[in-house]
Amino acid sequence: MNIKDLAIGLYAKDYKKIKELAKKYNLDPVNDFWELARGSTKKWIITHDAVERIATIEGIIFDIPDVYVGENKVISKNTGNETITTSVAMIGKAKLGDREIWTTGESSSHNTKNPYFWAMSEKRLKDRLCLKLIQAYEYGIYSEDEADAFRRTDK
Repeated sequence: MNIKDLAIGLYAKDYKKIKELAKKYNLDPVNDFWELARGSTKKWIITHDAVERIATIEGIIFDIPDVYVGENKVISKNTGNETITTSVAMIGKAKLGDREIWTTGESSSHNTKNPYFWAMSEKRLKDRLCLKLIQAYEYGIYSEDEADAFRRTDK
């Protein structure tokens, strides 16, 4: 089997997982998921709303996160101008049955286009926790809120 055939086989397995998730959680495979191609790499992206529905159906319990706020001094290489930016990071845990995991969610002007760093940090944290608990990452499935680059462009 050559690399191309292997990649096609892996991609088919990932799409099968999308269909399984859609069926299990009553999600729409067209509106709740989309494919993001970056060169030769492909990822499946799921909407934040769909991740929230999964968390509710699974009964995932989120702990209150630890919150860290920082200010960063950024100096432009071109102009030498100095800017102070704020960043928000949350470290939290979630539980599904006997399994408990932790992860982070972060947001700043460097990785978020909107000015709602607190809300975006929380969304990223909860989406990552949920997707880790249902083991979606092993199939290349990411939340739309994990990176601005994951935004849907076909609608």
